Amino acid sequence: MSAPPAPASVPSAEKPAGEASVRSVERALALLECFDLDTESLTLQELAARLHLAPSTTLRLASVLTRLGYLEKSRAKAYSLGRRVYLLGAVARAHFRLQKVVRPHMLAVRDACKEAVSLYGIEGSERVCYEHVESLLSMRCVVRVGDHFPLWAGSSGKCLLAYADPATVTAELAKLHRITAATIVEPARFQADLAEIRARGGEAISFGEREEGVVSLAVPIFATHDRVSHALSVAAPATRVDAAIIEHLFALIRTAAEAIRRELYP
Repeated sequence: MSAPPAPASVPSAEKPAGEASVRSVERALALLECFDLDTESLTLQELAARLHLAPSTTLRLASVLTRLGYLEKSRAKAYSLGRRVYLLGAVARAHFRLQKVVRPHMLAVRDACKEAVSLYGIEGSERVCYEHVESLLSMRCVVRVGDHFPLWAGSSGKCLLAYADPATVTAELAKLHRITAATIVEPARFQADLAEIRARGGEAISFGEREEGVVSLAVPIFATHDRVSHALSVAAPATRVDAAIIEHLFALIRTAAEAIRRELYP
């Protein structure tokens, strides 16, 4: 029997057009991602600089997004996120399974210890906060959903890195630098810390490595037996933490992480 005929190739003239369309979508999304919790508005020149695009190209993208409601342009000719982004965010949050699963468990941990509880994952070369429940006490550790932090500083970052691929770990080791007096900056010591975290089943602790005066603890949420999807963390001022409290907090977040794992990855 003769082999079936090969599918007709796409005309070469169509490929650049398709690639250009994809590139335009990527650029439009990259433009929207220029805004974060600390950046409310940007001028055309600032957007172009962040995107490494010509102002004329950036203007075309911004004009389309403004017309569709994903951007708004002020009288001062600065751009900010528009109503359509807000509505999409509200829809995503209402239906985002991760948030619906983890938040009840995080609230239970917070209510049991009164300290701040956060959920982190890896985005690119950073860790990002996906969910946060504030402390019930007046002196608290402040984190916002969407905040980005280094992977190599803090308990959650170390917890995630302990199960990351070797290339990611190597890249992060090259970034080590001192943030506080307690920041681990020696590659060998950092790798030894990661090995100890794995030996403890993923339990990581930081005594002010990213922020002075803060003790944070983290445990992994396993998607499979050797792949970690997120890190569940609790943080408190060092003045409220001793050895007994640390054991109590680890017990709380271990139980919560296992319950979350069973729901997310049955």
